[in-house]
Formats: sequence, structure tokens, C-alpha cells
Amino acid sequence: MRKSVGYHQKLLAYVFLSMFLLFMMPTSVFADVFVNILAVNGTDEAKEKDVKQYLPKELTAEDILESPGLKVDYDVNEGAYFVYGKIALGPKESKKIQIRVRDIWLVAKDEIEDIREQVDIGLNRIKETEYYDTGLIKKDTLLDRLDFIVKQEEQYADNVNKRIDHHRIYEKEMQEIRSNSLSVKYWRSKPPAAGEADVISFIIEMENSKKDETISTEDQKHYLPPEVKPENIVDLQGFEVKYDAIEGKSYLTKKEVLKPGQTKRYTIGIVDVWNVAPSEIDYLKSRTEKAFKLLEKTTFFDSAQYLVENISKNLKRVEETQQVSRQIKEHIGTYRVNLGRYESAERDVEALEDLLEAAREELERSQLKKVLQKIKSIKGIAEIAKSIFKKPENNTAWKIIAGIVIFVGVLSFIHFVLWGQRSKDVPIKREEEEQEKEEEQKV
Repeated sequence: MRKSVGYHQKLLAYVFLSMFLLFMMPTSVFADVFVNILAVNGTDEAKEKDVKQYLPKELTAEDILESPGLKVDYDVNEGAYFVYGKIALGPKESKKIQIRVRDIWLVAKDEIEDIREQVDIGLNRIKETEYYDTGLIKKDTLLDRLDFIVKQEEQYADNVNKRIDHHRIYEKEMQEIRSNSLSVKYWRSKPPAAGEADVISFIIEMENSKKDETISTEDQKHYLPPEVKPENIVDLQGFEVKYDAIEGKSYLTKKEVLKPGQTKRYTIGIVDVWNVAPSEIDYLKSRTEKAFKLLEKTTFFDSAQYLVENISKNLKRVEETQQVSRQIKEHIGTYRVNLGRYESAERDVEALEDLLEAAREELERSQLKKVLQKIKSIKGIAEIAKSIFKKPENNTAWKIIAGIVIFVGVLSFIHFVLWGQRSKDVPIKREEEEQEKEEEQKV
């Protein structure tokens, strides 16, 4: 027996018990939280233990505030930070290491109030428009969804572990609420009215299968297809519309008392939302036509033509299948396939417009190239002119001046010599002429 106990003690000595003792809150609620790591030495000898503990994946390096005695590193494969190091433990000693981190799993009250304010702003923008009545329903839906998340958070105020789970479940829901509150498109979208579209009957049956007990139906949830929003319901028949963020769907609930074996049947009218609106299809066609026309004489023509063919094929298929009458389940299934086709066409239209943007950039570059070439040619002419008419350097200038002076001096000297020579010849000629005249007179 003693041998068995000693064996287990040795086993404990070589096994590090890393425990997430969940998350211990400090004295104040919603302050920083601690990740607790427990190291145990079950032997009679001092030991140094290697510690490695992963932290929640939501934490960034800035969120890890203190890791006493341990280093922090990031695991690329796990996508999470972890703490590691060595801990000295005495005989039979256990140590608790507290890693202090920022409480990022708390939705701040300021953020909640900001979203509420944005909901009011979004509704006020459509106050005197055709979208206002639908907007009132959307406002109530958004605030109900927001209130549900806040209540869940308050419920787990003292249990950070559950609050983390809650945060992970409802994070996407919170982002969608915030996005919708800010979206002009969300507030200005209006489902077809009951008189403008088909109304589909949604049957709800509530049954008490117990033959000797009366039951209440307040806990029963009757889920609607995810495409159905509260504003799409024509007649609620006394039911309440609620939203299940985990399922991502609205559901109907109603408090009824059913006697043993009793069944109640309700018909809820829902506007047929399982059609891609013709206006949306026409809008894609218009964008496609405009972009393709501008790309016809560019180097992107082949790619543009390929995209246009795909767009046309998908949109044509959507239009054709929507004209066929089907049973409700098949109708919904067809819509979901068509929605994928429409979204594919929409992505292709965006790719087509990207080609158009690239073509414009290429045109701008070619025009800029021509301008630069002209500037370059002008620059060449300017350099030639500069080389001809440029101002001479000082030494060169003096050399030119000296050359000119010497040239003028030599020219003047030659002219002076010639002039002097001619001056000597003039008197001799005069004397000869006078002698000739005298001899003529004598004769």
C-alpha cells in the first residue's frame, strides 16, 4: 500500500497539473480578470517545473497585462498566445500563478448606448418616407435583440467563464445589430406589401399529447425560415416574435393552456420573400451593360466578355426558375439556389467594374506617357538652345575678347600700311602729269 502511495507521489512529481480554474474576478465586477494556473509538486523533493498554458484566442498581446515570472509567446498553428517558463516548487508545494488580462468579453455600456442612438438616428432619417412603418418594426426588432444580449451579460456578471461563452455565441449577432443600425440600405429596404406579393400560409400546431395533464405552451418555440423578418408577417394571430441568436432565426411563441389531448391550429400569413426582386436583377444588368460598353475597345475586352457571359447566364437562370410555380418547400429551396446565382452574378459585375477601373488607369498612364514624351522632346530642344546660347565662362569670354582685339589690331595695321603706300604713289603721279602738260605747251 505504501509502495502504491509512493508511486503516485512520484507520478505527481513529474506531471504538471495545468488547470484553467476558469477565470477569477477581482473585487470589482467587470474589471481585469485573471487566468489562474496551478502547479503542484506532490513529492518530498524540490522540483522545477516547466509551465506552458494557452490563453483564450480572443486575447491580443495588448490584452495580456501581467504574467508574473512567465514569458508570453504566440503559437501560429493554434492562433493563440501562451505563457511559459519554469517554476520552482518546494516539497509538497503548490503555486497559483495569476495571469492578469483585460476583460474583453464585456460589451461596454457606452457601446450599447451608441448602438441605441444609431438605431434612433436611422429611424429618424426615414421619418417622412414610405419606409417609416417598416422602420418602426425594424427598430423594435433590433432593440429586442440588443436587450437580450445585455440581459444575458448581466446574468453572468459574476461568472466570467460563462460570459466568455456568451460572448463567443453572440459576437456575430452583436456585429450584425451594429451594422444594421448604421446601414442606410437596411433602413431603406422595404419588403413587398401583402397586396403587392403573394402571401404564404405558415401553419402552427400546438398539441398536448398528455391525456391526464393540462400544459402551458409559453416555452414552445415555432421557428420561422431564416429569410423571414418580423416585418414580413402579415397576421401574428396573437403570437410574439422573438429572435434566437444561436439559431440565427426568428421564432413565434404564445402562451396557451391546452387541456389533455387538445390541439390548436393557427395560420400565420407570411409575405413571399423567396424571390429575387426584378429591380435588383435589372440593376445588375444595367451596370453590366454600361461597364462592358466602355471596355469594348480596350485590352480587357476578352476578360470582360467572359464575365458578361457568366452574368447573363446566372441572371437568366434566376428569371426562368422564378416563373415556375412550386410547393412552398421547393419554392424556398429554389430561392436559396437562385440567391447563390444572383450573388455570383453580383461578384462578376464587381469584377467587371474592376476591369473598367484598370482600363481607366491604363488610359491615364498612356496619356501621361505622351505628355512626358512631349516634355522630353521640348527639353531636348531647350538643351540644344542652351548649348548654343549659353553664357560663356569667364576664361572663355576673355579669350574671345582677346581674339577679337588681336584681329582688329592686325586688320588695322594692314589697312594702315596699304594706306601709307598709296599716299606715296599719289605725288609721283602728279609730278609726271605736270611735266607732260609743260611739254605739250612747249610744242
